[in-house]
Amino acid sequence: MMIEVEISEWEQQCCGDPCRIGSTLTWKLVARDPSKNHGRSAPRYREEHHGETPEHMPHLPVTGTVRSIDALHYAFDEGPHPGELTIRRSSEASAPLDAFPGAGPQLPGCSDEHQVLGYRVQLEVADDAELPACAPGEPGWE
Repeated sequence: MMIEVEISEWEQQCCGDPCRIGSTLTWKLVARDPSKNHGRSAPRYREEHHGETPEHMPHLPVTGTVRSIDALHYAFDEGPHPGELTIRRSSEASAPLDAFPGAGPQLPGCSDEHQVLGYRVQLEVADDAELPACAPGEPGWE
């Protein structure tokens, strides 16, 4: 079965495991709101490894094989306060990758005004894999 996992750029850069297409790994996942699938059919999850998920909220280690990686980059708009920027979610663009990038040059299409904020990974898991349940209404569930 194929699932979609979102990974924040800062968590990956901080202490994420290096991986590439074809890597098998285990991530702790939290379910995303299925009503916000934006036309995608695969179940959606987010990876979290900094202990930010409340203990009562379903989050489980899930093992799978990476089938694709897309860098997600966004433009920014001026925020309500001088010097404050807000993410323009409607500007999302993606760039396919073979592996998570290390420090170095920016990805294609990125600039100081358009930056990578996350990654979308297609992860193949066993059909009988135990996946975290959705917990609508819980803080942090989106």
